[in-house]
Amino acid sequence: MLFHTFNPPPQVELPTRFTYPFCYEPHPLAVIASQHLIGLLDEIDVFRRIGTGKMFGVLVVKSEEKLGFLMAYSGNISREIIEKNAILRTDFVPQIYTLPEHSIPTNAEESRQLQDFIFSQYRMLNAKGESRDLLEIFSDTPLKYPPSGSGDCCAPKLLQYAFANNMQPVCMAEFWYGNSPSDEIRHHLVYYPSCQGRCKPILSWMLEGMAVDPNPMEEYPDEMGKKLKVVYEDDWMLIVNKPSGMLSVPGKIKAPCVADVLRKREEYSSMDFFPVHRLDMFTSGLQILVKGLETQKEVRRMFENRQVKKQYVALLDGILPSDSGRISLPLSSDYLNRPCQRVDFEHGKTAITDYEVVERRQGRTLVRLFPHTGRTHQLRIHCASKHGLGCPIVGDELYGRKEKGLCLHAQSLEFVHPVTNETIKLSVPYSFS
Repeated sequence: MLFHTFNPPPQVELPTRFTYPFCYEPHPLAVIASQHLIGLLDEIDVFRRIGTGKMFGVLVVKSEEKLGFLMAYSGNISREIIEKNAILRTDFVPQIYTLPEHSIPTNAEESRQLQDFIFSQYRMLNAKGESRDLLEIFSDTPLKYPPSGSGDCCAPKLLQYAFANNMQPVCMAEFWYGNSPSDEIRHHLVYYPSCQGRCKPILSWMLEGMAVDPNPMEEYPDEMGKKLKVVYEDDWMLIVNKPSGMLSVPGKIKAPCVADVLRKREEYSSMDFFPVHRLDMFTSGLQILVKGLETQKEVRRMFENRQVKKQYVALLDGILPSDSGRISLPLSSDYLNRPCQRVDFEHGKTAITDYEVVERRQGRTLVRLFPHTGRTHQLRIHCASKHGLGCPIVGDELYGRKEKGLCLHAQSLEFVHPVTNETIKLSVPYSFS
């Protein structure tokens, strides 16, 4: 039974637009469907016992005016597990394409030809009733060619089945079930967005013709600009206390960054600002901007030579047993799941962070973090990874659990001014508790 009917509580209204799959808060209908699926997985109890877990997804749909939902798992599941669990054979949407068992290439050329053939069999439908294969879809992207495993994630499977069977998608959600893989940070029963590398080109095509929620990352309230405070300024630079939720530098999303917000103020309207370092969008705290390219070169050199002392404060989700220490975990970009990074002992770049505990309370730990390098998401991964502290930062929706806000704050800076040779020491309080 692939179409699972259910009657939602009367107070739950159907959404007017479909879920934006790359950043979302699960709709109550998707949560109800997910809870049903989690109950089935608990009965099977296999994905918590094997070495790693798996991503699962639900798609709430309307079929002949009946409301129900579909279920899917990412990738493939071994035949041995499927044969032992009838639910996996009967209750989940099928693979879009299944490779015949005898199709085994003997050399590189045959392997490429087979891969081209496989991707050509994934003819992805969209809401308009049109279809394109994966080779066509990815030819218009920077990747040019589909990554391995494209089309086998939950969301494409679910939408493909719905479109092929004249079902109307209503909302969706994806969550991780089981143990975390070794090269990523995943938490049991936490909802995650669809991946950027494999899924974004496919889903962008499949959702054409549907009313979809806007990207919430691009919703930028005017009052946030008022929270940006200048805490130091001279003829060469200024230092701001950036609020959580504001871009520190121009990004791919359509939202103003710190320099854009400053230029809206009369006293800075005619100035050019050059950032010399960045903070994550949801990290608050001190950021340096300079007023000239020459100063920018000097301050960047100071960062590269580790002449700028930085201290962050973070609230961790869990009790940290040690009082202080050093984390040294090399990091690299997870290019198929941007903007995420990952621990990479083979090809990663050196990343070093010192830490010390400030306070432990109610299952959480307040820490000071002292980064010696400036890798993307360094502090977030060093805290969350099982190879690091094993306690994600509260509110970290990429590497932990989503809450109201990310509890990470760039609290203090200390450096020697590149022009005046004055020692600059600044500190601003954090607002989370």
